[in-house]
Amino acid sequence: MTTLADYEARLRERIPDVLLEAVEGLDTGVLVVRADRLVEVMTLLRDDFGFDLLSDVSGVDWLPRDPRYDVNYHLACADSNRRLRVKVQLPDVEAPRVPSVVGVWPTADWHEREVYDFFGVVFDGHPDLKRILMPDEWIGHPLRKDYPVGGVPVEYRIEPAYIGPNVVSTAGRPAAGGVPVRLRRDRGRPSSWTWTGPPATGVPDRGREEEVELPDEDPAETT
Repeated sequence: MTTLADYEARLRERIPDVLLEAVEGLDTGVLVVRADRLVEVMTLLRDDFGFDLLSDVSGVDWLPRDPRYDVNYHLACADSNRRLRVKVQLPDVEAPRVPSVVGVWPTADWHEREVYDFFGVVFDGHPDLKRILMPDEWIGHPLRKDYPVGGVPVEYRIEPAYIGPNVVSTAGRPAAGGVPVRLRRDRGRPSSWTWTGPPATGVPDRGREEEVELPDEDPAETT
């Protein structure tokens, strides 16, 4: 059985001075390595130890710690179910940078985009580094600890998944697969969750959409 000491010894032998720390985490071993040599480390772990799957890439903001950011790479071996976490630590700068590992595992593509979107970590060499969940025009990175909390004007509209002529029973109770009468009546109107306060600092206020006025329900459907 391969141990954390085996990974540590091979790294120190093949790529001197790249390993900063090797610790046993709560769930698996953790190797903390230099960010600028990350691709070499990942290639060795894939080729020499059989880590053929990058299951996740996650970011952590440790503000006010320096180095501020951690980027964690969760590796797995499909044949033996071995797991290992590789970590790099990045400084408190506007755009911390680390090499992309898409060339080692193509699955890193969307994982790296998510960390870029939420933490602002730039993955050098990524083939298409852009936001993946937030809109392209979004200001800032929402999972940074200094990001303003709340105050972002967002419209939540009441929109049932299915609206059709026969989805609501005459008793006002939803038929199989249908929606309640109240949701049909309020369709398109702002919900009670819509933010009505001022926007957070640095977030442009584009104004709220006008409320949609819909005709009243057919009495035959609601009685």
